[in-house]
Amino acid sequence: MSNHRVPPPLFSEPPAKIEEPSFRAKTLATRLPKAEMEAVEAAASAANKTCSEWLRDAAIAHLNRPVRIKKSTPDPTLLAEIVGLRSIVVNLLAAVAVDLPKETIQRIVTQADSVKQGKADEILRRLEDQVKPYAGEK
Repeated sequence: MSNHRVPPPLFSEPPAKIEEPSFRAKTLATRLPKAEMEAVEAAASAANKTCSEWLRDAAIAHLNRPVRIKKSTPDPTLLAEIVGLRSIVVNLLAAVAVDLPKETIQRIVTQADSVKQGKADEILRRLEDQVKPYAGEK
């Protein structure tokens, strides 16, 4: 009984190492002032995590937070111009419409006041729908 040994092929490659899938494909680096770095280190230590783990968790938590839309304050100059134009329109309407009683003009102004905010919100919503901010997609 012969004991034949088969030699390995001359140009064989070593068996491919099976790598575990990595969900962290990119690295993010940043520089912090000493005080901020110490605060991060203290927070990570208090959470019993490394700085990298703590920062990653903090970033993900920030991305997953509910998106809050900040109501902006109107520009005073634009607001003054709009109020001025409104005053001109109402006064012109009152001057030109001699057959219209003042109560009718007042009802027109009151009706405009009651719908203006809804109409403005509708226009802003349409504009916001055209450009959606990043809200931490999963």
